[in-house]
Parts: sequence; structure tokens; C-alpha cells
Amino acid sequence: DAPVRPLFEPQKKRVSLRLPSAGALPLQALRAALRERCGDESVEPLLEIRHGKRRIESDEDLVSVLAVTATYGGDGPTLQVVARSGSQLPPPPPAATLLPPQVGPLRLVSFFRFASLGSSRRQHLLEEMSSVLARLGCRGSVYVAPEGVNGQLSVPEAQLDALSVAFAALRGVEGLKLNVQHASLGTVQADAAAAPYRKLIVREKRQILTDGLTEGDERGEGPAGDPAAAFDWDRAGTELAPADWHAMLPPGRPEHAAAASSAAAGGEGGGEGGGGQNFQTPP
Repeated sequence: DAPVRPLFEPQKKRVSLRLPSAGALPLQALRAALRERCGDESVEPLLEIRHGKRRIESDEDLVSVLAVTATYGGDGPTLQVVARSGSQLPPPPPAATLLPPQVGPLRLVSFFRFASLGSSRRQHLLEEMSSVLARLGCRGSVYVAPEGVNGQLSVPEAQLDALSVAFAALRGVEGLKLNVQHASLGTVQADAAAAPYRKLIVREKRQILTDGLTEGDERGEGPAGDPAAAFDWDRAGTELAPADWHAMLPPGRPEHAAAASSAAAGGEGGGEGGGGQNFQTPP
């Protein structure tokens, strides 16, 4: 519901919540997830959960909805969170201020860091990164997810050191390394038509790198907790030395000819003295 959205993720109309399969009662688990998402325990009692026009007010209500929607497959029911009648929600945060204009030559910066980030830590990172990047005149996109952070930015050259210092102090993503465009590749002026980014986007996503796997797949559970359908992280193929990989190529293919030429020159796998990277055959 629009008035409730600022308490959770203002950029999203839908937020996925995963409930534990054992332990807490279903409605208690759902309300606990809401409390964690909105970060304010005093707000959660003001919220009402609905499935269509039906109010979810007991474990029996929620179990009934889960049972009915399970017969249709999919990821689960879509529930609506609204303010209870007559309740007064906290005011939404103030509208974002306009960014200061970028100045000076720009360099491209990218980064990613895999780290396990809880809801509160993700919220802090969103706030801290937004503040730092806006203050330093950066543009681009940064995504924060339960699995880590990922970003692509254009940064004023004069602010590169300040950005490195600020990001080194971020909690939860210690060891984050900035990949800065090499000076030999030049720069671009902030006011040029070729400037790469015009906006600054810092927001939460389900994943920083889309792999097509669900959270259950990555934990080895598979869809609907089915271990037989889980993604097998050990199914990675057979490791081969470069010469063995080239030997498996059908005769007459360009790659085979290149391998033969390399072997005749005294190399193996294209590297002097037999050095090279091992390859893996497809599963």
C-alpha cells in the first residue's frame, strides 16, 4: 500500500519474505519479518495484513491462504500490508534533494563485494553510500543485496582518494576494492555529452549478480524445499590440463590447428614452457 511503502523499500511495490518452515507460528513469523523490514517495533502493530479483501488475523487464516495458493504453484501468496483503520503512521522521509552538479574530469569506478548482509546492515549501507556518493558528486548505480554490494560509477578525479577512504570505513563490506579506470585511458569532462551517467541510483535488490537461482536453490534445497531439484554446486565438470582439452577438439577445427601450432613451437596450451590455465569440460 502506498502510505506504507516508505517504511520498507520505497522503490518497490512488492517485497519477498521467506518464513521459517519450523519453529515460530506462521503469523508470528510473518509479523517478525515485517518488524525487521520496517526497523521500528512501534509501527508493526499499526499494520494490517490482507489477502485480497480477507484480513489475516490468526495462524489459521494464514495457513488457509498458504494452503489454497499452494495448489496453484508459484512462490506463494501475494499479501497486502496496509495501515489499520484509524492508525497514524510516521510521516514519510523528506523528498531527496537535488544532487550537486558534477565538476572536473571523471574516471570510471566499479566494485563488488560478496558479504552476508542482514536487513539492518543493508539499510545502513544504503544510507551511508547514498550520502557519501552524493557529497562527492558521483553518478551511477549501486545495488545492495543480502549477498553483498555491486556498483558502477563515474567519479570526479579529484574525489577518488576521498571515495576510497569513505568506502574503506563501511561496515559489513570490509575489504571492498575499487576498480578505477586506468589513467592511460584518459578521462571525460563532467559536462560533456559523453559523460557516462546522469543520475545516482542506490537501491536494494534481491541479488547483486543475477544467476537465475532462488534462495532455496543456493542453500541446496531446490524449489519448494525439494532436495532432489536443488542446484548442485559440486557438478562442475572434469578438470583438464590445456593439452588434454586441445586433444579433445575434433580435427580440422581452428582451435585444434592453433593448439597443434602451439605444441610444435614448444608450448603447451599457448604458454611458454607448458604454463597455462586448466580448463573444465562441460558437465
